[in-house]
Amino acid sequence: MVYSNEPIRYYKNRKGKPDPVIRWLELSSILVWIIYMFNIVAILAAKPVEEGLFDRFFNVPVRGWWDLQLLSRSLIISIIQFVISVVSIFLNTKRIKRRYDIRYISHYISIPVSLLTAIIVGLVLMNWTS
Repeated sequence: MVYSNEPIRYYKNRKGKPDPVIRWLELSSILVWIIYMFNIVAILAAKPVEEGLFDRFFNVPVRGWWDLQLLSRSLIISIIQFVISVVSIFLNTKRIKRRYDIRYISHYISIPVSLLTAIIVGLVLMNWTS
């Protein structure tokens, strides 16, 4: 290659910002995992409290049952996460045209995780309400 004194020309990106589908896919891949973290916190807050040393020593009563209101919220959160992932995968498959287009793997991982969480929480809710 021969060296040239000609300056490098940078062309302006005429497209501007990315299209709304790409922005949704980027945002939803982060949003899905934030929702999942809230779901884990809700499940951990809903589980029965274990009796500790100070609870026994001071004879403090602890909650020995699942908080059904938090569990029902967790079930709704799991279903919302599942729906967001399914819609995002649908949009991503419709948008992919070239070999080097990005597939957002977090949605493919989020679907079984949210479905499994919804099934487990639903089973716990059915077991405790009956």
